Amino acid sequence: MDKGRIVQIASPEKVMDHPADPFVATFVGVETILSGTVLARQESTFTAAVGDRRIEAIGEVGTGEKVFLFIRPEDVTISTDSRIAATSARNTFQGTIEKIIAFGPYQKVTMDCGFPVTAYVTKGSIQELKLREGSPVIASFKATAVHVVRK
Repeated sequence: MDKGRIVQIASPEKVMDHPADPFVATFVGVETILSGTVLARQESTFTAAVGDRRIEAIGEVGTGEKVFLFIRPEDVTISTDSRIAATSARNTFQGTIEKIIAFGPYQKVTMDCGFPVTAYVTKGSIQELKLREGSPVIASFKATAVHVVRK
């Protein structure tokens, strides 16, 4: 419920994996919520513009549609080496770490990649990658990790 209005009725799994709107997404732990416009479709995927960046996702939306793109922080990986071999992650963005916050057994890393992105990483990864606020990084996530909702 949001301000006395029911926004989603579904099983806990459905609400967690397929939130109906930004309010529900935030409530269930989605940290990256982006607003975009669908530019093109390619078979089962599409490309959406988020500012001057392009994000590839899976979904049944049409060219020109306005969408929300939800990305859970546990689905984002961070690298410091741009020479990493090709992966199945369709979305890779250079960025800068804005904030690192201890969050229980892991660290919450907020980055500016032309849009805000949040990732959860272990303390060991913070140390091994020498991640610090202001550090340049590469954030990646799969097209299948993006949950899409029409506006």
